[in-house]
Amino acid sequence: MLAAQRGDALWLTYGKPPECHHALIDAGPSETRETLVPELERRIKALPGPKDRVELFAITHIDADHIQGATSLLSDAARVPFFREVWFNAYEHLRPGLLGALDGERLTPVLEAHPERWNAAFGGGPVVVPADGALPTVRLASGLELTLLSPTAEGLVRLAPSWEQECTRAGIIAGHGAEIPQARRRGQILGWNVDALAAAPYRRDRAEPNGSSIAFIATYDGKSVLCAADAHSEILESSLDRLGRAVHEFTAVKVSHHGSQANIGPGFLQRVRSRNWLISTNGAKFGHPAPEALARIITTQEHPVFHLNYVTEHVEDLIANAGSRYTVKLPRVGRGGTRGEGLVVRLG
Repeated sequence: MLAAQRGDALWLTYGKPPECHHALIDAGPSETRETLVPELERRIKALPGPKDRVELFAITHIDADHIQGATSLLSDAARVPFFREVWFNAYEHLRPGLLGALDGERLTPVLEAHPERWNAAFGGGPVVVPADGALPTVRLASGLELTLLSPTAEGLVRLAPSWEQECTRAGIIAGHGAEIPQARRRGQILGWNVDALAAAPYRRDRAEPNGSSIAFIATYDGKSVLCAADAHSEILESSLDRLGRAVHEFTAVKVSHHGSQANIGPGFLQRVRSRNWLISTNGAKFGHPAPEALARIITTQEHPVFHLNYVTEHVEDLIANAGSRYTVKLPRVGRGGTRGEGLVVRLG
């Protein structure tokens, strides 16, 4: 989990040295363009070959904290071939003949220059879960399997009006592309009472961009990671049920929407078991993760381990009360005594 502040940037490595392979999921918000994007460029440059250095770049949806770094990383079409495939649902995948919101518009021209790499596993069409039948499963080089859980076609269609409105506010014409430019802590009435927090009412997320998130299960060598992006809990539940009604066990879960209480529903947690729960955020703007969401995980999982790529005031209570019910893993402390940013999670 790279240092993407309030956003996501997940660098996934699989395989056995020297034949390791890599995938990238999102690239953080604009605030990290001067720090995270150079780090991603350094990683990509260190990999051999003139192209196909990274197996997949999945840009899960158009929220700023997931997509804005991608517009810098793919700042021109010549950079696209470093990725064997790019997953991104643009407006043309929501409504035929149109393209989309500001950052989506910025990505569109560079991806159009390499259509053979854009959503190639889906024939160039949308990365989407079909209404019925088997869930799509994509096999990357050396055997990493990705089983798509989100979005549904309905979730993409619902995004269309918001996308059009954003283009209008930005003063651009949908479909013509756009040039790539180079929270205060909430008081908790309940305190850190895990059982009381877990019992707090759950109200589902209804944001259209989150409902369009590309989410999947990455499976390799007997290990599996649920990469939830900002997906709606209910969409994940429905897709998991299509894989089977039994409880689904994962080696790790990257929690949806940075631990928002509206994206980790009781129904989802009834269907999932995992020891490792990955939370990618510095809590800026929205104060994620929500204590109610953390409490739901603690009360439904067997001694979960929370992996945090930032230490902030929003997780002080979680860290201070770790022990008999759960464990917390944090970034390393550097020589100057300062806690670092970003975290490597090894799934042995």
